[in-house]
Amino acid sequence: MSPDPSTLQRLLEQQLCAGASRSGRNESPPQVHLVGAGGAGMTALSEILTDFGWMLSGSDLNVVSTDLTLSMSAAQPERILKIHAGHDSANLPTTSELVVFSPAIAADNPELIAARQLKIPTVSYVEFLSELINQSTAICIAGTHGKTTTSAMTASILREADRFSSAVIGGEVIQYGRSGWGPIASPAADNSDSLLVVEACEYRRHFLSFRPQIAAILNIEADHFDCFQSIDATNDAFAEFAAQVHSDGTLIIRADSPLIARLKDECQTRIETFLPVSNASALRHNAAAQAHWAVSSLREESERTVFDVVRRGRTFGTVELSQPGRHNAENALAAIAVAHAAGVSADAACNAACRFQGVRRRFEEIATVSGVTLVDDYAHHPTAVRATLAAARKKFPGRRIVAAFQPHQVSRTQQLMGEFTRSFVDADEVLLVPIYAARENTDVAGSTLQELASGINLAGSSVEVLSSLDQLRATLEDSAQSGDVWLTLGAGNINRIAHEFARTVQRNYTGR
Repeated sequence: MSPDPSTLQRLLEQQLCAGASRSGRNESPPQVHLVGAGGAGMTALSEILTDFGWMLSGSDLNVVSTDLTLSMSAAQPERILKIHAGHDSANLPTTSELVVFSPAIAADNPELIAARQLKIPTVSYVEFLSELINQSTAICIAGTHGKTTTSAMTASILREADRFSSAVIGGEVIQYGRSGWGPIASPAADNSDSLLVVEACEYRRHFLSFRPQIAAILNIEADHFDCFQSIDATNDAFAEFAAQVHSDGTLIIRADSPLIARLKDECQTRIETFLPVSNASALRHNAAAQAHWAVSSLREESERTVFDVVRRGRTFGTVELSQPGRHNAENALAAIAVAHAAGVSADAACNAACRFQGVRRRFEEIATVSGVTLVDDYAHHPTAVRATLAAARKKFPGRRIVAAFQPHQVSRTQQLMGEFTRSFVDADEVLLVPIYAARENTDVAGSTLQELASGINLAGSSVEVLSSLDQLRATLEDSAQSGDVWLTLGAGNINRIAHEFARTVQRNYTGR
């Protein structure tokens, strides 16, 4: 059956009307099946639907069949999400009212075919999220880099400030142990308006399905080469996204964005700019003339990053972040600007930012065992790799830094080859594992990896090409020395062995 928005609208209207919960109603909760339930966005969606009290089932190729216990808000009991390994028509409960499928699911998926045969409506993840946004006051965070962290920071600020808010984030927010949640009420919360924070991805122009009240564009760089043929096409997509912000809303955007002049003519919404942290120290007292928001007095220390937030030339508040790196100071600046546009006070925004504990796979310190520190990060674009290694060099001065990198996609590696070769300057040693070739032909993956290794070597960094993740694990076991910092970098499956590294190091070094 083709997507039926009326079914989705009905289910969400029942749930979200006047911010009411389903408690006290006689109607039974909707039963929804999630195809591709293990992806980042779908995981967040399952958590927010769990908070709604909906009954869920799901399937994914990359999970072991399990009954997954999802925690709900304090006022509601836990629910069980039945996850099936692999896709099969038998996984779909015949009592399902709706099937939601991830962007990775093909039209010939057996569960989608079964849904059509049973006349169960199907909607994509993006369509579901779009309808959820339509029925909320939506805050969308877009950009080539920093979306997940900034979305998580923004959602955390709203939650800590007792705003009636929900979130759909592309990574687990450490302090809450989840990546999505439904509206959380408290005695102090203003429940008259339901805010929804969404990480808005440009891949396949998905974010053009969203019409937010508040939005942020953190940065724009060439990426997703299977979708955008040029940087001009990328800029056009972001400009179109900006134009979809409600006319009475607010857009937060970098002050040096190439879209600024264009948006002043094409965008009806209020525009506020923030100054990139890399430019803030040079402009200093002239920051107010350059942007609405800026960072000043930045200090990068081993355990914290401290800075003042400046709004229109006056100190807005002081933030002490536990996350290292100038890029995270910039993420926090954008999150505070967005939260302020949503009505959060200066004290509440800055204090909540100080309490933010980070996101899984964003400079996540897995363990330190016998002097060997293991850090895992999602970085898969040259800009992100460079920022992550610079943060590691600041946080761990004088220590040997080993970067194990799994490139993500052959096309990205080829198109950004020059930038990649220069992005490892802060690593003492670089270990390359085979390219994670999602959605593409792998015939030239090996030669592309060798080209990358040669370029990194010519740029002055020591580099070794490994044949597999298993060889990487063996190399760590044989080569790790007390005082080392080992980083696993990439958006593929390299993170699956980060915790194995920790267990291996602990086993080998305990007692030495």
